[in-house]
Amino acid sequence: MTLPVLIANHRNKVTETKLAKFYSVMNQAIKFAEVENGDVELWVPQQSQDMCGDFGQWYNKYLAKHISSISKDYVGSGKRYYEVAFSDGSGFVAYIPQAQDSGATAAYVFYCTDFKYCAMRETDTEVGVNEAYSYDGIHTFLFAICNNGKFVASSICGYSFSRDVMLEGCANKNPHLRHLCTALIQYDGWKISKDYPWKRR
Repeated sequence: MTLPVLIANHRNKVTETKLAKFYSVMNQAIKFAEVENGDVELWVPQQSQDMCGDFGQWYNKYLAKHISSISKDYVGSGKRYYEVAFSDGSGFVAYIPQAQDSGATAAYVFYCTDFKYCAMRETDTEVGVNEAYSYDGIHTFLFAICNNGKFVASSICGYSFSRDVMLEGCANKNPHLRHLCTALIQYDGWKISKDYPWKRR
């Protein structure tokens, strides 16, 4: 194999490993928290009709003690976004949406394989520009906590999709609409398959 192919394969492997690990860590943390607090459906992130919830407060109450991190803090103005950094260089930014905007989703979790790509570290006025990188399927991937307490590799709770639909959704030219890239990688056994539409540059 040529050097560029070896480098690409290595990058894919790193991404695959980090995604699978993050999914496992979050699910394990939820299970541990259930032992202490009862069924997760009783303490999922809380929304309201006129404002977003406080993910940082929820995370620190229920999950933080079960997840090793090197830093965690609010970003931007107010308490809409909360970021957590891990020792492997990755991290995530999360927020609780307004109830009327969320459907079956209690919280959105934007996982960054490299923490510098956690776009919403910028101020709220800049989020509209940088949010394009929040789930581009290359450096950043979208997960969600559903109202039933499940942690899923997608932003869409309560639905199942065929692989063709996941592939089509991930291939969208608009990074804001690549909600199914993480689901596609999970479906393929946490592997970035040959037909995966995006390559790390």
